[in-house]
Amino acid sequence: MKNYVEEISFLEEAAIKAGNEQLEIIIVPGWGSNLISMVDKKTNTELLRVPSSSAEFWEYPVLFGTPILFPPNRIDKGKFHFGERTYQFDINEQDKQNHIHGFVHTRKWDVSKIEVNEETISIITKFDSSKHEDVMVQFPHHFIIRMSYILNDNLFAKKAEIMNKSSEVLPFGFGYHTSFLFPVETSLFKLSVDKRWKLNERFLPTGELEDISFRDELNKGMSLSGMKLDDVFLSNPNNKGLQTAQLLYGSSGIEINYTVDQSFKHWVVYNKDGKSGFLCPEPYTWVTNAPNLNVKAELTGIQGIEPGDKKIVRTWIVVSHKKLDSKTTILGGNKHELFF
Repeated sequence: MKNYVEEISFLEEAAIKAGNEQLEIIIVPGWGSNLISMVDKKTNTELLRVPSSSAEFWEYPVLFGTPILFPPNRIDKGKFHFGERTYQFDINEQDKQNHIHGFVHTRKWDVSKIEVNEETISIITKFDSSKHEDVMVQFPHHFIIRMSYILNDNLFAKKAEIMNKSSEVLPFGFGYHTSFLFPVETSLFKLSVDKRWKLNERFLPTGELEDISFRDELNKGMSLSGMKLDDVFLSNPNNKGLQTAQLLYGSSGIEINYTVDQSFKHWVVYNKDGKSGFLCPEPYTWVTNAPNLNVKAELTGIQGIEPGDKKIVRTWIVVSHKKLDSKTTILGGNKHELFF
């Protein structure tokens, strides 16, 4: 089957479906440009957590598909100082009195371009803050985020370009709340990390790093059965500056390698109660509450985007099969380097 793209209705929302012989994806621009579904065609297996209705999605939108977080995770009381400005974001986590997960994952994005050829499918969406008065009130910078989605065989690549169109330096933090289905009793998870951030009762880092009791097991690949996770890890990239979270499903033989570039310095790993059938490996460019931590910026990841400048971050998801194509080499491979 050749590459294909079509406009569809997904749970009564305008969406884009695209696919090839190996993967099929659905992107919903009106839901924060969310890649809401990714199906492995060889086994007809949904890989992402997909809502059964629009109402279910809006009940907790960050836990479906791959929400785009700008900025990611919590800000203490929604307030911080950066440059010459003090920012006050809305408190949207009432029980902990935090702002959480930013402005763009619940708002409508525009589709800029759809292109398909024999090898790849390319979909580009855009978020322009100047069209959203409620965002500008909290974050008074004109910024544009352009998302490029590329599908090629069993590789799905994303590039995010965050452009500062304002006259002031823009505080920058970016991430994804990627929500994979994860049958915990038959699956393994692997992530190369060295330290973990200590968190207080409001899930904010204290500024201290601690050892991980299960570090060696996690670095090699481990079962998460019986484990409840909402942990913030410091990245441990390879010699190319890349890092890969790996999910292996024993029952189907599906292997997912989720690789991020050197921009992502931290991972949050979340699985709710450990028994809900999903796992969220969340790559972040800055750590939770980074602007308020009395820790050097090189460690927290906080940085600015100068007026007229932009930041580019890249991720890649490769889906392979241990049983169906066991000769495929993914870890250590360079297929992702063909894109962007």
